[in-house]
Formats: sequence, C-alpha cells, structure tokens
Amino acid sequence: MKKLTILLVIIFTFLFSTSSWGEWSSIVENDGSKYYYDKDRLRKSGKYIYFWWLIEFNERTNGGLSQTQYIQLDCSIFRYKSLSIKTYKNLKGEGREVMNFDPTDKWNYPKPNSIPEIVSNKVCEEHQ
Repeated sequence: MKKLTILLVIIFTFLFSTSSWGEWSSIVENDGSKYYYDKDRLRKSGKYIYFWWLIEFNERTNGGLSQTQYIQLDCSIFRYKSLSIKTYKNLKGEGREVMNFDPTDKWNYPKPNSIPEIVSNKVCEEHQ
C-alpha cells in the first residue's frame, strides 16, 4: 500500500507540474529572440481572433527570459491590441512570473516588416 501511495504521488507530481500552455508554433526569429503563438488556445469571436503570443528573449529582459501576451487581433483592418503582458523568469513562459502588466486599451497598427506584422499575417492567414 505504501509503494502504491508513493507511486501515485510521483505520477501526480509530474502530471501537474508541467506547463499548462499548449503547443507553441514557431513564427519567426529576429536578433536571437524567438516568436511563437499558441494554436491550441486561439479563439474567434465575431471579427476578432484572440491568441497567446510568446517571445523568448536572447538575453534577460525586465528580469525574465520570456514573455507572453494575450492579443486581440482584427484581421479585417489589420490592427491588434495587447490585453495582458506577463514576463517569466525562464524560457517558454515557465518559471516564476516576474512582471504582470495590463496595457492600455489601445489599438496598434503594425509597421511594415515588423515582428507584429509578421505575427499578425501568420495568424490571420491560418485562422481567418
């Protein structure tokens, strides 16, 4: 009985200690930083697409090595806004959260050839 209890504790520890994020799909790499989005957690509502975007920094930024942003994307007129920004100590949005920021409610229009334009194009093409 004691061995069964220990085995169950070990199994549940590994099951619940893994990251809750889905499969990150690579989009682009720029200056050593890598950009991804989570296809599994993408949602559509009316003309908007909501998704998580992950940045893995090439060096520690704001105390972390990665950042997630929850994005509202309007493919019809090609604009986006960040709804939530979180920076994490480790890569892939894992480890201790070192910053949590709720941005202003402002639409952004991506500049030509910028990372936001590349990410927005990829998401709109695949999910519109």
